[in-house]
Amino acid sequence: MSQRERSFTRWALISSGEGGGRIAAEFLARNENPGIEDRILILNTNRADIRNTMDHAGLEDALDDDPGVVFGSKRGVGNNFLAGEECAREDVSKIIDNVDDFTIGSDAFVYLTTLGGGTGSGSIPYLIRQISQDSDVELPGWLDNDTLVNVAFAAWPYYDEPAQRQFNAICGLSRLLMDRDGSQNADMVLLAANSHLDNDDGVGSYGTVNERIVTAIDLLISAGREARGVIDVEDYVAKPSEIGAYHFTPAVATGLNGKMIEYELMFDRAADQTFVPMDVSTSRAAYAVVRAPEHLIESGDVTETGVQSAFSTWKRKNDIGGAVGMTTLTPKEGRGNDVDVLLLLGGFDLNPLLDHARDAFEEHKDNIEVARQLGNGAENAISEAHLADLEENLDRYVSLNAR
Repeated sequence: MSQRERSFTRWALISSGEGGGRIAAEFLARNENPGIEDRILILNTNRADIRNTMDHAGLEDALDDDPGVVFGSKRGVGNNFLAGEECAREDVSKIIDNVDDFTIGSDAFVYLTTLGGGTGSGSIPYLIRQISQDSDVELPGWLDNDTLVNVAFAAWPYYDEPAQRQFNAICGLSRLLMDRDGSQNADMVLLAANSHLDNDDGVGSYGTVNERIVTAIDLLISAGREARGVIDVEDYVAKPSEIGAYHFTPAVATGLNGKMIEYELMFDRAADQTFVPMDVSTSRAAYAVVRAPEHLIESGDVTETGVQSAFSTWKRKNDIGGAVGMTTLTPKEGRGNDVDVLLLLGGFDLNPLLDHARDAFEEHKDNIEVARQLGNGAENAISEAHLADLEENLDRYVSLNAR
């Protein structure tokens, strides 16, 4: 049965690295995952990291099929994103076999990773490329499909983490956005910044960050199910890719009183809670998902036309009236009046986020060059040509979207 015949998208989650695994485990620990069900795969180069992730989520003995898969020969890559990519290349057949086992029949993937480490930031861009465009191995028939959509959800490291992690973040973002030849990689890149989401603004339990990312993914997926004015995954990626503005950040507000708060104020509340530092007025794409109790929709307190009209007004007020995008109104169960709003703001100026990492990036780049000249660890260092490609691609993409 096709996606259109089903009328909803079957999503799957694929995580790599410890940070991405923690987010995926949050979904595994729940009783229900509408739109995702059990299509979840957790990848890592270190079995201990997978075990710790599962234990933390209370899943050590709870699953019939273990979705944790170890790949590569290094058993941990020491924050070296090149080693993370190499491990994925070594075991790409094994990874694809497990993608086939755990996520078969999916229409769209959300790849979960943190950008500061090595395993996720190295392997996820490579895996997206393998599944979406240039595979080194033969893909199963359902996976060798041009209509599959690949969405990356990447968490930026805390701003005070070491220089190598900031270096990894910039390189990882560049690779998620573009391959070395400058062609688009992921269909959509969603960004969250740990320091921007964590009220403590420091390295801690990641609980607040993960909780908000899970909420955003839930709302993202809800837009493609039994909704009024449905936004489906093709809508998220088509126009932004055409204009080269396919990086996004969620902005979420939950628990708003649908009987008391006007739509525009709901959008304002969400826009005040973006997942990265940004200027809303620089957005080139904007989507709105409003999730309301069924009874408020049936009573006419919350309507599709009202959401559409208010969002158009809100965009004009924020000087993004020409931004591509859509709205959807989706129902949820419950007799309360709580309404949830997700804004997906795309194509915005990335400089406010990148500015937190640029000095550290240059510092680590200088350290690599010194080590190269001394002949220390040169075999594990990124080549000058490779690094130049990553910088050039990211600079070009950022310049296109800077306002």
